[in-house]
Amino acid sequence: MVLSPTREQMLALRRRTETIRYGMGLLQKKRDALVLAIEQERRLFASLGKKFRDLCVRISMVYALVRMYEGQHMLSLLHPGQIPLVVVMERHSLMGCTFAQFRPAHSEDELHPSTMKYDPALASIHLDDLLSALSDADEILWRYINVRAKLVALERDLRNTMRKINNLEHAVLPTLRAEYKRIREILAERERQDRYTLKKMSRRNRFISHEHENGLL
Repeated sequence: MVLSPTREQMLALRRRTETIRYGMGLLQKKRDALVLAIEQERRLFASLGKKFRDLCVRISMVYALVRMYEGQHMLSLLHPGQIPLVVVMERHSLMGCTFAQFRPAHSEDELHPSTMKYDPALASIHLDDLLSALSDADEILWRYINVRAKLVALERDLRNTMRKINNLEHAVLPTLRAEYKRIREILAERERQDRYTLKKMSRRNRFISHEHENGLL
């Protein structure tokens, strides 16, 4: 849109440019904070992934020991029953970025060893190690899921923020600067023409006055 070349429009363009620069500065601060948060979450995500893989190795070894010393029938007694898993989702916000966090809705008693169909006193220590490893895996898995969900949301918000910054920096601000320059040049040219016209009229008036004084007119 081409604006009317007036001083009011030029001042309005200057105010709008300053406002956009201020907004872009806030977006840049948000970008830097998001980058820092993403780096922290990536390190945590990698750490949880390594812990989970190491734990899976431990579970495999302990599971093999349980099958060897207890037999398959003992493993079948570990299942507490078909308990439906209810997941609770909670909304969180970080620097204007909203992300979901998940947790199981069951109580701690539902997975307590007392709910199992076996007598812990008659089981070997390998079975206790297996239950402990499975409990640790459950905790790490939920943390892994939540960190991943948060990381995806932060990365998506970072891409949107970068897109806004690039649009302001490479499209909006150059357009406003070009329009401001165009109006300023038009107004400057008008001022030069007005000064030239005034000088010309002033010389003409002096010439007419001089002619009157000499009685030529």
